[in-house]
Amino acid sequence: MIDRLPFPRGSRHGPAVRTVLRVSVPRPRPSDEHLMRVRRIRWSDDLLVVSAAGEIDLATAGRLERALRGSLPATTIIDLTEVTFLGVAGLRVIESSAARARTERRATGVVACTHPVLRLLHLFGVDAHIPLYRHLAAAVREVPKAVPARNP
Repeated sequence: MIDRLPFPRGSRHGPAVRTVLRVSVPRPRPSDEHLMRVRRIRWSDDLLVVSAAGEIDLATAGRLERALRGSLPATTIIDLTEVTFLGVAGLRVIESSAARARTERRATGVVACTHPVLRLLHLFGVDAHIPLYRHLAAAVREVPKAVPARNP
């Protein structure tokens, strides 16, 4: 930002004008822990709820991905009801987790109710191949029924 301030002493051509540069120092970005929180809640032996709150973007998607790694039960529900922003990096994590679940014959569901999250999920057609719910209670009731039958 540039401000022009009148110089206190004038000359015969009028007051002199001095240019003052104000340098704005960028604020440091909050840590990932402040931008997004992830919790793993073991609902039952066959059901895990991974709940995220905050912003899921390129900087924080890795935390969600780590929560969805490892040995998972027959059903996993990804709860995004407290997510305020979902970027494409977060979308990639959700889709790769659901693809892994399909190959392992497990069920996955997504719970979302905020407009920015729902808009991205609908825009990329995620709701066409991953069950999408508005309330966690509905997902807990319905997703275990969606477990594909195992081949003998």
